[in-house]
Amino acid sequence: MKNFYIYLFFFSVVSTSIKAQTANDTAELEPGWWKIPKTETRFKVGGYVKFDLIHDFDPIASPDFFDVSKIPTDNSEGESTHMLAKESRINLDFRVPTKIGELKAFIEGDFYGTSSVFRLRHAYIEIRGWLAGQTWSNFMDENIIPNTLDFEKPSAYAFARHAMLRYKFTISKNSYFSLAIEEPSALAQIPSQPGTFESPLPDLTARYRFSKEWVHIQLSGFIAKLRYRYTAGGKDDLALYGFNLSGQVNFSKNDKFIYQGLIGPGLGRMRGGLSAGLDETGKLKALDDHGFTLGLQHDWSPSLFSCAVYNQGAVDNTAGQAVNSLHKLNYVAVDLQWKFIKNALTGIEYLHGTREDNDNSTGKANRIQFSVKYAFN
Repeated sequence: MKNFYIYLFFFSVVSTSIKAQTANDTAELEPGWWKIPKTETRFKVGGYVKFDLIHDFDPIASPDFFDVSKIPTDNSEGESTHMLAKESRINLDFRVPTKIGELKAFIEGDFYGTSSVFRLRHAYIEIRGWLAGQTWSNFMDENIIPNTLDFEKPSAYAFARHAMLRYKFTISKNSYFSLAIEEPSALAQIPSQPGTFESPLPDLTARYRFSKEWVHIQLSGFIAKLRYRYTAGGKDDLALYGFNLSGQVNFSKNDKFIYQGLIGPGLGRMRGGLSAGLDETGKLKALDDHGFTLGLQHDWSPSLFSCAVYNQGAVDNTAGQAVNSLHKLNYVAVDLQWKFIKNALTGIEYLHGTREDNDNSTGKANRIQFSVKYAFN
């Protein structure tokens, strides 16, 4: 019922504003934008509807997206077919002129919450280089997210949305530097002695980006602190950090190459994994983590294109981790996508993944995914 009221409010705002808008207002705005009556605020509605048909040739504990960390390593067998529309999303983009510049307010959600509940993806306010709210981490490179049909994207990949306060400094026409404090994570292996994890400080992230029409390159990093306070007294404090080198090169008007390399102790917090394990004495130790991603998109024609992505990641396991702890992952995606009408596409994608555990046990998964998508703008 709660989500019903969210949808109702969302669409009532849109429909009321559209009905009330005058012909003069429409003439002043760019296509797709609407003006809220008696204000200077304009907005547009965005998002898309997406249907996925998925067939798994092997067991994997993530039927809605291809998370290779969920591949079993017990030699189990099995096939399954699944259909869903959870990736469908909707957003509102508001712009307001002010004395100090234009203010942007953006909110977006999809249906990947528990039991297909509507969940928050992005919600932020931005003005004059300042951003406050939830969006892509300043550590990641959101411009090279692979254009796959699979929702998950590579596992060993910087892919995180955090609540944050960020400021972007313009250095030149082609470059900028940004700093942010972000919501921390306390996901780590739990020591045998009773206690609680603490996040005493926000994560600090920094990014440098150089861009031109045919290329961009980004170097980013983060530092963080993780603490475990023992019930009997005393605490473990860990310093975590990581680096990310990424970018895109357009070799021609038909070929786009993306790359990313990650390294650092505690890097797992930037992709939903563990940031620390236990050493031989049972004390917390940051997990050394690294990964890389290579991807290529080729346009066969104005309406037909393909994506190919390879990703690998590995963790240097600590002596106190369980034998079935994650050690190494591989992710491969290859597809063919067709824009059959304006704003709509369909495609088919082959996905392959492997998982290796701390004790060298391995598992694999193969998937075929068919998708249909229509974007609102």
